[in-house]
Amino acid sequence: NSFMQHLVVHTTLWNESKEEELTVVELPHNTNSKRISAAAKSRKRGVTHFGQLKHEPGLEIENNLLGDYSATSMIVDDETGQRGCFFVFPNLSIRLEGRYKLRFTLIKLPEMQRPALMAPKCVASAFSDAFDVYSIKTFPGMIESTALSRALAQQGLKIPIRNTQDN
Repeated sequence: NSFMQHLVVHTTLWNESKEEELTVVELPHNTNSKRISAAAKSRKRGVTHFGQLKHEPGLEIENNLLGDYSATSMIVDDETGQRGCFFVFPNLSIRLEGRYKLRFTLIKLPEMQRPALMAPKCVASAFSDAFDVYSIKTFPGMIESTALSRALAQQGLKIPIRNTQDN
């Protein structure tokens, strides 16, 4: 379907009550490393630095959500063999521990054959359920990879899969 080929989902990070976007945050220059999440500490890339805020000496603006914020549509089979449209975010991580929600915005990109309709269009948006991000010291450990994750990875999508004894 040509409609599906022009879809992108963009994600942003919000507090649990959906009142404040936290994709980018203001942090003291010497942020207490105990608040840094296990996922952010283990990332190979550093946090993007945007510079000093002029109105608040000692504060820096830094990414709290790390990784690729956007995903293109993938037409693949789920774990039951049902064909579907999926948007995969395999490398998202969050810098600071806390309780968050992700906001997903579905965007239809313009088709190159129709230059009169060149502006992207927001089709829909939705929030995830709330989830916890842990510091390294409080991280409870990895959970089992889901059947859906395994099915998508078997079709070539780059998703980290946890290896287990029973595979």
